[in-house]
Amino acid sequence: MAKSAKTASAPKSFKSYALNKCLIGYGVVNGIINGAIFAAINAGAPDAMFGMHDIVHDIAFTGLLLGMLLFACVVPLTRMDLRHGRFSLPTPGQGTFALMPGSYVGSLFATGAIALVAMTGLSAVASLFLPAAGISVTAMMLLKGVLCALGGAIAGWCTLSFVVRAQQQADAVAAAMAARTAEAAA
Repeated sequence: MAKSAKTASAPKSFKSYALNKCLIGYGVVNGIINGAIFAAINAGAPDAMFGMHDIVHDIAFTGLLLGMLLFACVVPLTRMDLRHGRFSLPTPGQGTFALMPGSYVGSLFATGAIALVAMTGLSAVASLFLPAAGISVTAMMLLKGVLCALGGAIAGWCTLSFVVRAQQQADAVAAAMAARTAEAAA
């Protein structure tokens, strides 16, 4: 007998969900997309060379945009996954980056800043090991892809932390209101 109704699966643990989303969805996918965009933009100048200043400047700007855009796109998707029970919330204070601001706009800018700092620092360190003459478009595309994968994973973690902490706070308020209502009814 074939099953016609979709069976409900148990929600993933937050750790499993976050690792999958951050490493694959926000990391690897962002790395591939940003590397491909860079290659397409620079296809007309295949002989271009990128020095340390060019690398750090490009990666810094990309980090800021990547962090903020990823945050804006991922918050509603994560809230939807949470509503549909695709993952379970961790214990309050566990498994999230606790330093994220409580406001959406504050967290949006914080995520952009964190991605900017992480990616700029990594690009500066990486550029120290590159040839003094600079690197080719292909090498820059690969470097940018790797750094965007790391930046996307970091920004994804910050974004998931914001959504989870907001839901935990909302659940705590709802529980307190229910307790007060029960006290008033008694």
